[in-house]
Amino acid sequence: MKVFLKVFIIAFICFFLIFNGLVWGFNYYMKDNHVGSGTVVPVIEEGQENLEPDEIDELMKIVNESSRINFVLLGLEGLRSDTIMFVSFDPDIKKIDLISIPRDTYYPRAGYNGIGKKKFNSVYGDHGAIGVKTALSDILLDIPVDYYVTVTYSGAESIINSIGGVPVYISHLMDYEDPYDDPPLKIYFEPGHHVLNGEDGVKFLRYRQATPGSEGVSYADGDLGRIKAQQEFMKSAIKKTLSFRLPSVVTTAFKFVRTDINLQDAVVYATKAIGLEMENVSINVLPGEPKYHGRTSYFVHDIEETRNLLLKIYGYEEDTDN
Repeated sequence: MKVFLKVFIIAFICFFLIFNGLVWGFNYYMKDNHVGSGTVVPVIEEGQENLEPDEIDELMKIVNESSRINFVLLGLEGLRSDTIMFVSFDPDIKKIDLISIPRDTYYPRAGYNGIGKKKFNSVYGDHGAIGVKTALSDILLDIPVDYYVTVTYSGAESIINSIGGVPVYISHLMDYEDPYDDPPLKIYFEPGHHVLNGEDGVKFLRYRQATPGSEGVSYADGDLGRIKAQQEFMKSAIKKTLSFRLPSVVTTAFKFVRTDINLQDAVVYATKAIGLEMENVSINVLPGEPKYHGRTSYFVHDIEETRNLLLKIYGYEEDTDN
């Protein structure tokens, strides 16, 4: 019996060390490999809108009392984040809230004075995914951004294919061509119902405007129109995903993304999301409007309305007794 116990204990320790070594290696190599340089230092400009201290305290109080897990989803086009989404999951009530962040959101940083550098989608190239977490938390009034998830075009293709494509309704002719892209890009979709595979799904998500002279239709409100189309695609993809076993979908997706969520936590969160219904998925856009700074158009977010949206997401109920 003593010999058996000794062998069992030694075998168990060996298994434990090997297993933990594999998990450590997996989690280590899942990190995004673009680190960037320096820390994000936002520029406080003269006349910039600010909240009152009691407004900030009220928001932070309900955030600190919440068990929500927040992360930023980045769809990457080289060193620029072509798609940016804040995703907040409440495991207690099985609810997901998303906020699309326009890529042209005005975000000036100390030491980065070029025109393009004042747009939020340039943060990733300069500071990596960790820097994006810091910058997004700043825009969202210090709401914590716990994790990042980055995915490239090829990764998005694979994930879409893994769930059997995504059904979408396309309301207008999409016709765009860029022979200088690598590889050359051709987007063409007739209006109507489609089930888009990975390659076509990525093309749909990338579409912004028609090629001049073609019969294609550009989004009337530019990048905001593109965001709305991306949100509809995401709703359809989430609905399709919920028909699968969610933990297995997360495990599959891990092959194609880079993230600082470790595998153990991802499976735990996915397990907690089992039973999630589409009516508990809310998709929003960062409040604000396009404005010009000099000769360049940016999207300038509204701080007060951003606070109101975050209060709503975190379930704040105004006291009507007073």
